[in-house]
Order: sequence, then C-alpha cells, then structure tokens
Amino acid sequence: MATTICIDTGGTFTDGFIVHDGRPHVVKVMTTPHDLEVCFRDVIGAAAEAIGVDVPMMLRDTESVRYATTVGTNAVLQRRGPKLGLLTDAPCSNGDAARSGVDVFVSAEMVAQAVPDTSSEAMRDLLERGARGLVCSLSDGEAEREVRELFEESYPPHCLDAVPLILGREVSHHRSPARRTATALFNAYVHPDVADFLYRAEDYLRDNGYRRPLLVVHNDGSCSRVAKTVAGKTYNSGPTGGLLGASAISELYGGRALVSFDMGGTSLDVAVVGPGAIPVRTPGVVEDVEISFPLPDLLPLGAGGGSIASVDEQGIMRVGPESAGAYPGPACFGRGGSEPTVTDADVVLGVLRPAAFLGGRIAIDADAAAEAMKPIGERLGLAPDEVAERILETVNSQMGTRLADIARARGVDPSGATILAFGGNGATHAAGIAEQAGIREVMVIPFAPVFSAYGAASATVRHVRQAPAGAADGASLRSLVLRDMRAEGFAEHEVAVEVRESEQDGERVLAAEAVREAPALELPRQARGAGAAEPAAHVEVRWPGRGPVLTAIYARDELGVGASVAGPALVEAPETTCAVPPGWSARVDENGTLCLSNEELGDE
Repeated sequence: MATTICIDTGGTFTDGFIVHDGRPHVVKVMTTPHDLEVCFRDVIGAAAEAIGVDVPMMLRDTESVRYATTVGTNAVLQRRGPKLGLLTDAPCSNGDAARSGVDVFVSAEMVAQAVPDTSSEAMRDLLERGARGLVCSLSDGEAEREVRELFEESYPPHCLDAVPLILGREVSHHRSPARRTATALFNAYVHPDVADFLYRAEDYLRDNGYRRPLLVVHNDGSCSRVAKTVAGKTYNSGPTGGLLGASAISELYGGRALVSFDMGGTSLDVAVVGPGAIPVRTPGVVEDVEISFPLPDLLPLGAGGGSIASVDEQGIMRVGPESAGAYPGPACFGRGGSEPTVTDADVVLGVLRPAAFLGGRIAIDADAAAEAMKPIGERLGLAPDEVAERILETVNSQMGTRLADIARARGVDPSGATILAFGGNGATHAAGIAEQAGIREVMVIPFAPVFSAYGAASATVRHVRQAPAGAADGASLRSLVLRDMRAEGFAEHEVAVEVRESEQDGERVLAAEAVREAPALELPRQARGAGAAEPAAHVEVRWPGRGPVLTAIYARDELGVGASVAGPALVEAPETTCAVPPGWSARVDENGTLCLSNEELGDE
C-alpha cells in the first residue's frame, strides 16, 4: 500500500507524520538551522527507519510528500533576504514608504522614482549599488510590463548579470499601490532562500526514487508543487498545519470551538478554531507591514521549551521571548547552552525525566540543567529547584492571563473552553497554563507531538486566479486555474472549480478557484483498556505552587480506551510527556484522545 509523508520544520524539532500500509508513524529529529536540508534528510531517514525499509524503497512507493517549512519565516526573522531595489512612481513620504515595506524589505536608499524615459537608468543605478533583486511597482499595469520588456532587453536571463525582476501586479492586484508594493517586496525578500532550499529538497527526493512533486503547504491552508508555489505563501506555513489539524479535530468532536495550543521548543501559538476553514487574518501583517496574502490568525505568546528565563533589575522573573532554539538549545541538551530555559526547569523539577525524553534517543543532562539555574538562584537567594519552580510559575501565570484574554476577545468564555494541546511541549504545560486561565478541559490527541505535520496531511491542492471585477472574465480565469492544476498533475474532471465575485478588503474581486481535496483526517481506532490504570512507577515531582509530591508514572501506549488517571501524574510517550497536575484527572476517550479535566477549577 502507498505511503504518505507529511513534514513540519519547527524552530527546535522537525516532525514527521507517516502513514504506511494504513498504519501511522511519528518521528522527530533536531532542526538544523544552519542548513534545513540536513534535518529534511534526517526526517526522511527517520521515516524509513520507522517503517523498516531504506529511503529509496520507501520513496518509490510514496504517494505524496507534504512539507510545511519555516525557511521563509526565518529569512524575515533573521533579516537574511537579498539586497533589493525598488522602482516605483508612488509618493515616498514617510507614511507611504512605511506602508510599502520600505526600510523593512528594502532600504530607503535603494528606492528609485520611475520617471518616463528614465527607467533604464534607474534600474542600472540600482544594480550598480548592489541590488540582487528588483521590484517594479507602478500605478499602471501596462507601464510595469514595458519596464519588464526593457529590463529583459538590457539584462537577458541567460547572462550572468541578470537578477530577478518582480512586478507588483504579478503578486497582488490590490487597488492600493502601497499594499501591492509591500506584497511584491515581501515576496522578493523571501524568494531566494525559499526557492533554493525547496528545489534542493525536491532534488533529494527525486534522487532517491520519489516520482511525484514535493507539495509545499501554504499559509492559507492549501498546498502546491514547488514550481507553482509563491514564496511569500510559505510564511508561517508550519503553524497553518496545526490549524488544519485543529479544524479537523473540531469537526470530529461535533464542531466544538477549540483553543489551539501549539507549544514547541521555540514558541507558544494560540488560536480559536472551529470546523471548516482555518482562521485567517486579512490583510496579513508581516513586521507591521500589511500584505495581500491572508495569514493564519495566530497569536504568539512567546513561551516554548527553549524560552530563556532571566531576572530584571527589580528582581522580577521574565521568561522569553529569547529562545535557545535547536542550537545550542537548553542547557540539558548538552550542546553548549548555559542559560536556564523552560525545558531545563522541567528537568530540574522532575516533570521531564531524562530517560523518557524522545524515548532516550537524546541524552538529557540533569546536572547541566541544575547548573543553569544557579546564576538566578544566587541573585534571588534560591536553590536550583526553587528557581525552576519560579520559572514554571511565571510561565503559567503570564501565559494563562494572556490566554484567557485572547479567548474572551474571540467570544469564548474560558470556563467553558477546551484547549487542544499539541507540539512537543503542549501536553507538558497545557494544564498548568489552563488552570491559570480558568480553563477546565484539555485534549491531547495521539499525534499531538507532531500535530502540525499531521494537520498538513489535510492541505488541499488549490489554485486561485483573481482580478478586480470588470478587469477579467470568469472563463479566462477558469482556464488559468485549470492550467495550474494540470501542472500539478490533475485533469479537469479530477478537480472542482468555482468562479465567484466577492468583496475583499473593500474591493470587488472576481476569482476562480480550483481544488483537489485531500483525504479527511482520521484518528485510528483504539483498543479498550481498564478503568483505573496501574502506574508503572512513582517518583517525586516538584509541582509549581505545591512543592514536592509523589507522582504516578504511566506509559501512554498502555492506556486503552476508558483508562483513567488521577493527578498528580506523568503520562509518558516517546515524543512528549503529558503532565496531569494535582487536582486534575485524565481519561482516554474512544478516539484515543487523552482528555484532562479539573472539575473543581473556579468553583471555590
């Protein structure tokens, strides 16, 4: 039977969700920020090992590979985009420049005014000043095309002095010149890194026997092959996979609204999700600049496993937003990190047991974690375990308050809300943060540690062509999207096409959309277990605000449907630990989901 592979690269770990012969497998490898191709190859290798074959044999029988990548996001965060030049006829006052992305994606010194008959000189000047990419965004579309013709005459693509030229209307048809310009600049800024990496990743797959296109997950919940992907649409595509999965789980549970809680090694992202379309923000905003691409409506709370703890001049504990990332990572990883992180605090308190971390595949140094606590301890007069407890108390309090505010702002009463916890650290910290937010229920599905990769499996292959109403007809737009889908390998009868007119951001737009639906996400049926589960062991854990408490240890794969656990407890799986604090309980439902609850919360 065919194999499907879905991959999500996060800031600390790269996750894989693989279905082979109908059986799901999950894998995790360390992300390699210096070269994402390394962790891409590593996760493919881990997938082959999980199903018991070599990489070429697995890829020859693989039906699809979907990939949610952070490379575009990293290009912006690390200011790693190319030096761009902008040719425009828009005003360059401070306000217009800021809205256009000037001084964010392009330096103000690299902006040239397009004056009739001087475009050639302006482009030459920008190139001589070191532009490695050009954006031409003019008020008239025909004028943009004339600049393109002039540019290709002077700098033909086959010559070494050629650089990419992107026209504003190639990326966005928005009526606002500033929005068009910002969108084109953003896309040009992330394009080189995205294109270089994704083509290398696809080449690796093909060299090892994969016969189909690599499908790239987009930030609107769709996906397409590398050659048909707009670079800017990969921005935040990893968290989009999590929202796709959350939407599917919401539908599985009767359409209930869920607070998605994606806590990995680098950050905590939350959203309110229901069945159907994922929540998006239109227009999207990148570095405080509005762009035409819709982006997932996620709120980053800035606390992941690698978030670094510090104390300010007033002796107040702060956690994040700085992160140790994958390298050097938390001190307990033994890769040179020395600053105290949330994961180090988990180790010191006993919430994260070294033998259980990633099934023991990565060695955890508990002494290094305790050592990392000492500088703060010396300043505050606290022992290492007291510092670790203060770190988790700070995370729970600050994140809980913000989480409750976000839920209320989106019309959800925290006392009636349900958290869907995922990511490598979601199950470990969700209950503690939920308690501070006044949220009584937490759900942890079987694939929670690799949930964004799991959700990526439901990304539909979709293409949209649109234009301002009256500027194009439905038949021509329909023809274009069918051509796009043929390039993906789908005939007309294999896709659904819809042509519609709507209002977008105050503008009437005609759009044609072609969709090839992905299979619906499912959870595997679980074996039924006993009622009250038997713990494998008891250990002492220091729970925030409660001190050392004897705590039961359970193996996640030994808890069948109907099994129940009373806190305090740790439910350990190879990829994550689910913490059930004192006052909480957990049970396994018919879908294999671990459902945590605190019935007494808020009753006093």
